[in-house]
Amino acid sequence: MSTAFKPKGNSTASLEGNLTLHGVTRPVTIAVEHIGHGPDPWGGFRRGFEGTTKISLADFGINYNLGPKSKEVELILSLESVRQE
Repeated sequence: MSTAFKPKGNSTASLEGNLTLHGVTRPVTIAVEHIGHGPDPWGGFRRGFEGTTKISLADFGINYNLGPKSKEVELILSLESVRQE
């Protein structure tokens, strides 16, 4: 769930929220880029973003030995938001 959206300029922003994996919830920050916006067929207004962030699996209680390259993973996210008024 998102908790904050902070525009940075040049169609970029910082999206903050809580991510739950393996039953553990932690705050995350995602660097996002605006990819489009406009009205939808149901009378709403939508915006699309893409972004990435890196997380440590151990922070979420995932301690399986998957090799040294799996200690930190990159998440690539496509997000869509609907304006709430």
